[in-house]
Amino acid sequence: MAVQVCQLLGAGQVIAAGRDPERLAAIPRAAATALTSDPETIGWLGATVDVVLDFLWGEPAETAMAALVARRTDLLRPLTWVNLGEMAGAQAMLPAGSLRSSRLQLVGSGQGSLTAAEMAAEIPAVAAEIARGTFAVEPAPIALSDVERAWSRPVDSSKRIVFTPN
Repeated sequence: MAVQVCQLLGAGQVIAAGRDPERLAAIPRAAATALTSDPETIGWLGATVDVVLDFLWGEPAETAMAALVARRTDLLRPLTWVNLGEMAGAQAMLPAGSLRSSRLQLVGSGQGSLTAAEMAAEIPAVAAEIARGTFAVEPAPIALSDVERAWSRPVDSSKRIVFTPN
């Protein structure tokens, strides 16, 4: 989904990186410029990256951030690192030199990073894109009465859970 949103917003190049080769392989080749699970490759591919969407944080963020900052070809070009989650850990160590030697900007996205009014203002545009079919999302419909069972079942990351009325 993140790859599709990046493309909608005009990204010229999208690099999908992750530790699970099977999940990476599920991303359509046409959607991402490159797919990799190797931190060293991330550094080389990302020499001119402008924005990183980080759902993991923790050690993977430390490794990728260090590799990207070390490979920057233009140290004055901003690198915005957007934290969206902490699936790999709540803490990440960042060498102070990485901040001093580059225009690395760390920002968060989640409750508190936008006002309710700002989020609500975007809903019509997102709904319009969904209605247009812009985002390819395979739903996994589950009756609302089964919410407790759905919460504890294994997650199929290729599908989005959608609760339906009973």
